[in-house]
Amino acid sequence: MNKKPFPSIVDKQETSISKWLTLVKRDVKFSQEEVAETYHSVRPYDYISVLAITPELKIPLVKQYRPSLECHTIELPGGLVDSNDSPEKTALKELREETGLVSSQIELLGILTPDPGRLDNRFFCYFAPNSKIDSTVIIEPRIKLIWTDIEELRQMVLDGRFNSCPQVSLLALASLRGCIKGF
Repeated sequence: MNKKPFPSIVDKQETSISKWLTLVKRDVKFSQEEVAETYHSVRPYDYISVLAITPELKIPLVKQYRPSLECHTIELPGGLVDSNDSPEKTALKELREETGLVSSQIELLGILTPDPGRLDNRFFCYFAPNSKIDSTVIIEPRIKLIWTDIEELRQMVLDGRFNSCPQVSLLALASLRGCIKGF
């Protein structure tokens, strides 16, 4: 007799809310004796963020208004991975559009799950050392570019000015992999 392993997805439905977001409903059985339980998750596009450092050891941050939080945030450059581009290509494009920086070297630090209990997407973490300013780039409207260094960024994390969980995780990965010192 071929028994289905548990937990088991017994039903799955996906509802497109917008081009950016899908609601996923899963009915899950955890054992033969239990009835299926319904779980919902949200599937946004995958995210990318880039920790870029210039030869002068400056780090670009972007300040922008986030309607979901109803306030301005300070973040690393990043964005959503469009289905037409690879995560790496998206990272280089977002870095350029949001900061005016270009990099000939970009390293994938890791792929994380931002909120595995509720979100059905991935977060691609990149490091771009020796990033250089392209003076011909016009930075996206509504973004204020902030320059910092590793010590000030560390302080911003500790005092809560820089508080994006996935991006703090990116900084931890960069530190653990030896890309940044003193963090």
